[in-house]
Amino acid sequence: MPLPFEPFALSVPASSANLGPGFDTIALALERRMYARVEPASSFELSFAPGLYAPTHSGISDTIVRAILAVGALPRAYITITNEIPLGKGLGSSAAAIVLGITIAARLHKERISQESIEQLAVQLEGHPENALAALYGGIVIAADRTDASPSFVRLPAPTELLAAVTVPALELSTAAARALLPSSYSRADLIFTAQRAALLAASLARGEWAHLREAMRDRSHQPHRVGAIPGLRAALELSNDGVLGIALSGAGPSVLALTRDARASECVARQLANCFANEDISSESFHLRIAERGAMVGLTGFEPATS
Repeated sequence: MPLPFEPFALSVPASSANLGPGFDTIALALERRMYARVEPASSFELSFAPGLYAPTHSGISDTIVRAILAVGALPRAYITITNEIPLGKGLGSSAAAIVLGITIAARLHKERISQESIEQLAVQLEGHPENALAALYGGIVIAADRTDASPSFVRLPAPTELLAAVTVPALELSTAAARALLPSSYSRADLIFTAQRAALLAASLARGEWAHLREAMRDRSHQPHRVGAIPGLRAALELSNDGVLGIALSGAGPSVLALTRDARASECVARQLANCFANEDISSESFHLRIAERGAMVGLTGFEPATS
């Protein structure tokens, strides 16, 4: 009996949103991924390969299943997930899980969903257009929600000369808890400050004018209101290092991302960021990541995790 479909593999990148003033607007994809192997089976089954970043509860599994169901019925498939993305750390793990689920379902139900519908579903399920679209397409995404239509967005190619030093403290801060810290209103001065830098950030990323990033990634919309919940963050955001092009909280945190030009600068700032958290008796881990040029990738073979 022929198989209902050929086995396939796929991967989706992590992402870092906001980059300071680009709150719910700007995100970049990071070359650290969530992988899946999909094989025919007599019924639906989803499992995670053991590993440091395997989930400890059903949250990510439930998210993948919800994304599949948004496209169609659960397939008769055995899906094995291998995850490299730290969960709940402001690195787009939920966006990756949603795009992974939608991409699996879209491949198995090709006649049922258009690319525009995939975009709409990803944004609807994730709730943040920039994270969802960065996971889907890779590169840098600048996005705006629209009430009755697909999000309006611009995708910029991944700058090959940039490296992201990402430091992940051993802290828990959910997106909901982080959003609850934000004020219900802002002063005119803070709105102008943030709007100026968000515009400068988008222009700098589009033109590759990295000298502006340090100022462009300063923010008064969300970061100042979250420093009290993330010990060490204030010192991290104020780091002075000639090799740092720009520095910001990654998503809702608690991870911190610094953009640099080379591995030496990345390693230096990662040590400094780790010290900011160590001074608060908080351990951390660091990654040195390229901006991912490709988002969700599907193939028969060759999409294996870089780490076990």
